[in-house]
Amino acid sequence: MILQFRFELETTNGVIEKILLRVAKELNIKIGLSRDIKYLYAYIDADEKEIEEFSNILAKELPLSIYLKSLDAKICEEFIDDLDRDFPKINLPPCPKCLREVKDKENKNYFNPFLHCEVCGYQNVKGFSANFEEIFENLAKKLKNESIFIQTMNGKYEITTNLENVEKIVAVDLASVVNFFMSFEGDDKALASIEKPFINLKTNLNFKKEFGLSTPSYLVKLPDCMVLELLCEKIKDEIKLIGLIPSIKSDDFSFDIINNDEELVAVVCNSDNKDILIQKGDRSLLPKYEKYIGDIIAYNGYYKTISKDNKTILQKTTEYKECRSKLAFAGFLGVIKQWELEDKNSFGIALYEKDESKIMLNSPKFGLVEYIDFEFKYNSFEEIFANISAMNDTGKRLIENYSKKEEFKKALNSNLDTSLRGIAYLWGLIGVVLGFDNNIDKAYEKLLNFSNSAMTKKGPRIDYKLDNKNLNPLWAIRTAMSFKLAGVDNYLLSYGVVESFAEFLSNRYEEVNKEVSLDGAVIVGDMFKGEFLNKIYSYIRKNFYVYTPKALSMSGAIESFGSAIIISKNLQTN
Repeated sequence: MILQFRFELETTNGVIEKILLRVAKELNIKIGLSRDIKYLYAYIDADEKEIEEFSNILAKELPLSIYLKSLDAKICEEFIDDLDRDFPKINLPPCPKCLREVKDKENKNYFNPFLHCEVCGYQNVKGFSANFEEIFENLAKKLKNESIFIQTMNGKYEITTNLENVEKIVAVDLASVVNFFMSFEGDDKALASIEKPFINLKTNLNFKKEFGLSTPSYLVKLPDCMVLELLCEKIKDEIKLIGLIPSIKSDDFSFDIINNDEELVAVVCNSDNKDILIQKGDRSLLPKYEKYIGDIIAYNGYYKTISKDNKTILQKTTEYKECRSKLAFAGFLGVIKQWELEDKNSFGIALYEKDESKIMLNSPKFGLVEYIDFEFKYNSFEEIFANISAMNDTGKRLIENYSKKEEFKKALNSNLDTSLRGIAYLWGLIGVVLGFDNNIDKAYEKLLNFSNSAMTKKGPRIDYKLDNKNLNPLWAIRTAMSFKLAGVDNYLLSYGVVESFAEFLSNRYEEVNKEVSLDGAVIVGDMFKGEFLNKIYSYIRKNFYVYTPKALSMSGAIESFGSAIIISKNLQTN
């Protein structure tokens, strides 16, 4: 009897595969693995009783993953085993099996923070032998009265119960998340997944009553390494939330570890499927294996793509090197290659904070076509206000009225020096005009924070209009000023700035789709984060396919891969 398990699984990091192999080995059952671009297949050749036992154990050991979309099983006739077992070594939060062992008093690994297996754990940890249960009991006692300073698998932190000045919070369990935050469908899956990303969550009334704080939102995660897991196990009856503050010391618990991974930050979209997208980070994602594209090496910052020996590996490096290709093209073409869209009509939105941003079209008939640019620059706010005043009578009256506000005077004295470009630059300008800060970079970050923390589902409509094939930024600035004059608060107004641009992009997609039947939208770039990533993905995803970097963050490694694609194409052409 052959039973086929089919996993809808985007990632190829080998986590699910290694668990399948481990269970099969434990039961001495024949197993075959195969996969295509969308699914991982596992073939179990055994009798009915053995298959039932395999399924029961798998149900206990199979972790929740943000990349595992579905699982089904059926009887089949053919046994297939053609998947290369060369899985990458990655750092990963604890798997269900290891978590059971460290909490089982009868197990030899009871309260061992350095336990790891072939599936999970941090491989570069140098631990020590001690009575770990006693150590964590003492840490828990001290934490009730003061901060503690400890080494985790992901860095050194001050752990505190005073949440006033923290940005990141660890909840001891999902029940604590529900009690203190406004979590929605999809948030629990992301938080409880084996990848353990941070999720931006808004605080509720219980939080404000319990902690006496009005902070609107935090980045929240569940324990993502054995150190935090075991600490939370000892405090969970009395302490439900702890704050993380990066520290240079770890006086209360320290050990040696080499780990340059960046923790994941995820966005749960309000699309129908509540898709979970990685905003940034690379822990548990790299190294990543892609298809062989020729003997090529390409870079983007601290990310490196090496193609040789019939495979392409994306990995983190310690040496910084500039990408040889323009990021917008590298990111777009990297996603196209990952999802095998070369022969499809695709609409690409590549947006970067400090690099050129573009909207592009790619089709087998016309090739790569640049559609919309986002390049503009001003020498002073005096120039911006003069240009708005010269647009029409409405613009002139707006400037006359706005000149009476303190924000206007502050903007005139602001410094426009910044490395931001495109939409990030525009949002920084808007933030300064609205009085968020007199520094464009800080005003941009505050606008994003206000948008992410806004308690609304709909914001005021900000105008985004084109002059030929380039965005005219003055319309967005003037409508934001109009709503500020009308008394709209900073949170709602920032939300409108972000939401309206997402809607603008979605409308451009639909316009093109009417003329050229599109097979989907590609979104890539470091501007895609928080509420903006949520909105643009959800708007287009209502009716069309949306492709993001496959099992990678929105920017970083994908551009190194895309640069390798461009180099490969150039070599083929020459």
